Amino acid sequence: MKNKIGQFFKQPWLSDYRTLAVVWGLVTLFCIYKIVHGGHPDYDYLIFTHSFDHAWANMPLYPLYEEDTNYFLYGPTFASLIAPFSLMNDWVGQVIWEIFITFFMFFTLRISWLTKYQQVFIMWFCLQEILNCVLDAELNTLVVSGIMLTFLLVEKEQDHWATFFIAMGTMTKLFGIVGLLFVFFSKHKWRFVWTWVAWMLFFAILPMLMFGFDYTCNEYVEWMKALAIKNDHNLLFETKQNISLLGLVRNFSGCTTYSDLWVFVPCALFFFTPLFRRNQYQHIAFRETILSSGLICICILSTSTEAYGYIIAMVGVVIWYTAAPWKRGKWEIALLVFAFVLTSLSSTDLFPRHFRQVTMVRYALKALPVTIIWFVEMWELLTHDYKRIAQ
Repeated sequence: MKNKIGQFFKQPWLSDYRTLAVVWGLVTLFCIYKIVHGGHPDYDYLIFTHSFDHAWANMPLYPLYEEDTNYFLYGPTFASLIAPFSLMNDWVGQVIWEIFITFFMFFTLRISWLTKYQQVFIMWFCLQEILNCVLDAELNTLVVSGIMLTFLLVEKEQDHWATFFIAMGTMTKLFGIVGLLFVFFSKHKWRFVWTWVAWMLFFAILPMLMFGFDYTCNEYVEWMKALAIKNDHNLLFETKQNISLLGLVRNFSGCTTYSDLWVFVPCALFFFTPLFRRNQYQHIAFRETILSSGLICICILSTSTEAYGYIIAMVGVVIWYTAAPWKRGKWEIALLVFAFVLTSLSSTDLFPRHFRQVTMVRYALKALPVTIIWFVEMWELLTHDYKRIAQ
């Protein structure tokens, strides 16, 4: 049986990019069908497009608007970038948005430095997370794509374009700031720094040109306030967010009175420690694993992490597993399977409804496998030699 399964997965068509493009396209069509069948454009998508309408009319961006049913929590820059979709019919714009957020990531993987084995692995392994993300019309696929493009462009010594994606990601959802990590690997650090500052100014000023200086400055302040309020709300047990290491600790302890800094600060220090191993910078496997660690940290060290944000962490998991220049053992394979089952498949009907809708959310269990993998990954970054082993 084991041999038959192995033979099946070696079928050439499974690693054919045309097959994968069709599968990802079918996932997108399924999501579009579900939204159309619901009779109403996705509310998250409407929140995005209405942000431009509100900003154009100089209305506050961060109150709860009845037609949106939820809060807008992105930067004023996002309200200006979403303008083309805001000008479209809701249904037409939604269809184009769904295709865009799916295939921008597909395109990013195809042009990336990753080997075909790594690309195909990600495309199959993360398929359920793609479905979760696209079904909610979320832009997390764009977040992970932007960070990967930053890494790719630093590798190609095109730092001036790498910092474009860092600045755009930072000024829209903050997560893009993780790309600053790659300054350690840049061969043109001064160019990296000054172009990042220039792009940050560009994206900060862009909404001012569209919506006005005073209004935009005020909305930047309100954005920070909204994120602070959101963070406080995420500490409550009834929220469906904080699906992270921070939420895992808080929910299992049942305590709301301590500061998350007791968990966040040691993890942040642990995260930066491998960067002192400068002799490992020359190895692509080490640099890839640092990228993987950053992608995972976005999810496990943020109180705002929701279930559909795990496309970011799961891409990091695959890069961790495939980047190592040594052969993975049974323990690492078991961790990979654990992540696939509990993190990805737990949102499907393979699990009882009460478990996936109550227990998984109540205890932030989606974060558990990824968190364990991150600690293993950090240990490897601190102790292993990432020099490629001759085959």
